[in-house]
Amino acid sequence: MTCAEIRNLLSEFIDGEGSRETSEAVRAHVASCAACTAELESLNELREATALLAREIEPEGDLWSGIEADLESLPEDAAQRRARVFGALLRMPRWSPTGFAWRFALAAVAAWIVVVGVREWRSRGSVEAAAWDVTTIEGSPVVGSHNVATKGSLRSGEWLETNAASRARIDVANIGQVTVGPASAIRLLGSSDKEHRIELARGEVNAFIWAPPRLFFVETPSGVAEDLGCQYHLVVDEQGNGSLEVTLGFVSFERDTREVIVPAGARCDLRAGVGPGTPYDVDATAELRDALASADFANHPGAAVDTVLAAATEDDAVTLWHLIPRTDGAERERVVDRLASWVPLPDGTTRDGVVALDKRMLELWWEELYPSWSNWN
Repeated sequence: MTCAEIRNLLSEFIDGEGSRETSEAVRAHVASCAACTAELESLNELREATALLAREIEPEGDLWSGIEADLESLPEDAAQRRARVFGALLRMPRWSPTGFAWRFALAAVAAWIVVVGVREWRSRGSVEAAAWDVTTIEGSPVVGSHNVATKGSLRSGEWLETNAASRARIDVANIGQVTVGPASAIRLLGSSDKEHRIELARGEVNAFIWAPPRLFFVETPSGVAEDLGCQYHLVVDEQGNGSLEVTLGFVSFERDTREVIVPAGARCDLRAGVGPGTPYDVDATAELRDALASADFANHPGAAVDTVLAAATEDDAVTLWHLIPRTDGAERERVVDRLASWVPLPDGTTRDGVVALDKRMLELWWEELYPSWSNWN
C-alpha cells in the first residue's frame, strides 16, 4: 500500500475497527516508514487529548462555541488570530484524513491545545532559554558526548544525535515540541525572544509549534523551514536532500530567492544546494511528482508542464499556483487558465495581472485558495 492509502486507514487502526489484514498491513508499513510513524503518533496524541474534553459536550454545538469563547478572551493579536484559524480548518475537507467527525475532533483539540499554549506563552513570555529539555523516547540519544538516559538538556551549540534505535523529544523553550527520529543529528543554534533556531544535518524531526508564527526555524542543507504553524515532518538524508510534509497550518521553506509555502496536506521535495521543489498534494500521482522533479531539479520545465497539466486535479491547486512564476509565455497562461477553471480569480485580480506576476494579485489568489492564510501571517 502507498503512504496515502495507509494514512486513510490510520483512524480505524487506532480505534481497532479495521480487519486483521488491514491492521497487519498498517503495522508492516509503519514499521518501515518514518513519515507514517510520525503521523500515527500525532493521531494517537490527539486521540488521547480528546479524552480530556468533557464527555457531556456535543461536538455539533457546545464544543466549538466553548473553544471560541476562550479564544475571544485573548487580546486581538497574531497569537489569537493563529489560534482562531483552527475553526476555519473545519471547512477545509482536504485537510482531514478521514471524514467530518474526525476532522472536527482534530480541529477542536488543536484549537484547545493552542489556547492553552498561547496562554502559557503569553504568561511566561518568550524569553531566552539557557537550555532546552530533552526526553528520551527510546534507546540512548546522545547530547555532546553524554548519553541521555531519561532526561537531559540541550544548550546552544550542542548536538543531539540518535542512532537507528533511539528517538528523543525536545521541548522548544515554551513554544512547542520537536520529536527527533532515529539516525538523526540536530544542533541548537540559538533561542531567544526573537527566534528559536536549530540545524538538522541528517535524519528527521516532527515539529509541533503553538506560539505565534515566524519564531521557529530549522536550517537544512536545502534551505530553511520557517514555521507558520504548526505541525510538520522534515526529513534530511545523508546527501542533504529530503522532504517537508505539513499536517497542520503552513510552513515556508526558502533558499536564497527560491521560496515555497507548503499548506497542510501537501509536501515538497528538497535538494541540497538547490532548495525546495514545487509543493504537491500528498495524494498526487506518481506522474505529477516525477514531472515536478524533472522541472525543479533536472531543468526540464517544458515537458513537465504538459505532464503536470494532464495529471492535475483540483487537489493540485497548490502545485499550479507555485508553477505560475516558474513558467513563462504560453505555458504560464495555460497554468493560470487551468487553475482559474477550478478557483476563479477573486475580486481585485485580472488574468493579465496574474500572468504578469503582479505580486498582490498572486497573494489575493492564494488567499482565495486558502482562506485561513491571513490568520497565520
